[in-house]
Amino acid sequence: MADKRELRIQKRPEFVRFLDAISKINEAAIVNVQSEPGQLSCLVSSIDNTLILSAELSNVDANFSGINNIPDIKKLIRAIDSIATKDITLTVNSNNYEYKGNKIKFKYHLYEDGLITKPSINIEKVKSFKFDISFQLTKDVLQAIIKGSTFATETNKVYLYTEEGSLKAELTDRARHNTDAFCLDLGEVDFELKPLPLNLDNLKLLSTIGKEINVGVNTDYGVCVFDIEATDIKLKYIITSLTQ
Repeated sequence: MADKRELRIQKRPEFVRFLDAISKINEAAIVNVQSEPGQLSCLVSSIDNTLILSAELSNVDANFSGINNIPDIKKLIRAIDSIATKDITLTVNSNNYEYKGNKIKFKYHLYEDGLITKPSINIEKVKSFKFDISFQLTKDVLQAIIKGSTFATETNKVYLYTEEGSLKAELTDRARHNTDAFCLDLGEVDFELKPLPLNLDNLKLLSTIGKEINVGVNTDYGVCVFDIEATDIKLKYIITSLTQ
């Protein structure tokens, strides 16, 4: 009889944060299990494909490699959250996750291959992009931009640009007349950036697990990449800019 396929998560809270970041983008996802180097990875996109997330969780102990098709990530999070211990082991059967622990057991069914579509993007190509502009944002700045949307309610765009040596984030719609505007000064920078419009809803989906967010802009492709890291989690958000 073949050995059971097991997935051991050493830090359950980190696993939940990894899943939560994915669930904000799409309710279903394909998670890749790699016994070497001991990690989970996932590539998922928003419905309109303007936002793609590449997520990695390290410090995972698995005795197999393969893909798991998770149909309802939030439902899986609720099951994982019911476990009190920090270290958990999931038995990965042909079509389900099975957990048996102290006073709790559950079986969570997975989809068959082919029912969930993986984004058609070469993530390695994105990682090799040459970014002509790079800067850092803090979690507090991101939350301030999102908070500004309660004033600039007529728009779903945020423009990143430089003016007189400072980086600005402005919520408005330059394609419409008489639109209210809310602008934040993000500090002095040593580069110039023409107005780059991004979908505000996409920024709201960024995880705030890390204190700092590394941002890279490829002006040729009109692409922003937001890198966020925590203890065992790496998140790379690829956001395509909008038209003016």
